[in-house]
Amino acid sequence: PEKCVFLYNSHKNAFENNRFERCDIGIHFTAGSDRNRITGNAFIGNRTQVKYISTKWDEWSVDGRGNYWSDFAAYDLNGDGTADVPYRPNDSMDHILWTQPAAKLLLGSPAVQLVRWSQSAFPALLPGGVIDSHALMQPVEIPLPVESGETRR
Repeated sequence: PEKCVFLYNSHKNAFENNRFERCDIGIHFTAGSDRNRITGNAFIGNRTQVKYISTKWDEWSVDGRGNYWSDFAAYDLNGDGTADVPYRPNDSMDHILWTQPAAKLLLGSPAVQLVRWSQSAFPALLPGGVIDSHALMQPVEIPLPVESGETRR
């Protein structure tokens, strides 16, 4: 599928214990969709995990629990099950590529690599967007319903 979830001008929704898997875009927010609660989900194998264009930050962890991101090469030195550094699925280049599709011609250029390196070294240069301060190190187990009303994993 093209998008696992698409939100247009949608506020105060809760997404918890879901798998957004093998889509072009895991979750796409547009038209000012904000104040959504997104925690305990697994984003696995999506070409683009999140498409969110905004100048403000949107935190995707709640009470110390974030989401699992299959493309996040994180580390957990204290063994608490969450990454020791925040996950930011998008950077300035993503914003440019989404708003100026012709910029894809420059994707492999040293200039683009320099911008991405600068942003990883100096996060203050990032324009805003999604941040998951407590990204999970393992995908969440999502209980599957069975006919008798019980759940299995």
